[in-house]
Amino acid sequence: MRWYLVHTPMSMEHATADKLLKLIPKNLLADAFTLSKERWEKRNGVWSIRRVQMYPEYLFVVSSDAHGLNSALQKLSFHVDLVGATERSIMPLSEDARAFFERVAGSERVIRSSTAVILHGELSVTDGPLVGCEALITKVDRHKRRCWVRVGEPGRGFLETLPLDIPIKT
Repeated sequence: MRWYLVHTPMSMEHATADKLLKLIPKNLLADAFTLSKERWEKRNGVWSIRRVQMYPEYLFVVSSDAHGLNSALQKLSFHVDLVGATERSIMPLSEDARAFFERVAGSERVIRSSTAVILHGELSVTDGPLVGCEALITKVDRHKRRCWVRVGEPGRGFLETLPLDIPIKT
């Protein structure tokens, strides 16, 4: 089973995922979902966490038959596109990126905020889904409570902004 990215109209991501699960046969579509993450926001001097969709206008589908799935998607009465599909090939999400998202998002497919400390210049994640991922963190913004994490293969991956609270720095 591989993960593929599907483009859909803005604000229709969840509804489209539900429709696909109802309309596409299970042998072509194992799952359809969006990824969300928590985001720290400061309003009127108070920090709070809000859940946001990671990729507006996109959802993920899981299939072992990408070409069959692409054919089924093209026959639908509403518009969805399998991203990276050409006449001969369909590009799945890399296995490293898929494994990372499965690990940090869990079964709810929500990346929760992590907590870390910086002791003597060394970052150590103490709680949350980023525990053990310190080597993947490339940059930290303590004031906005976020970090940039390298997702996927070195040199071919991408950076993702994820929530990280660092209450202690020495």
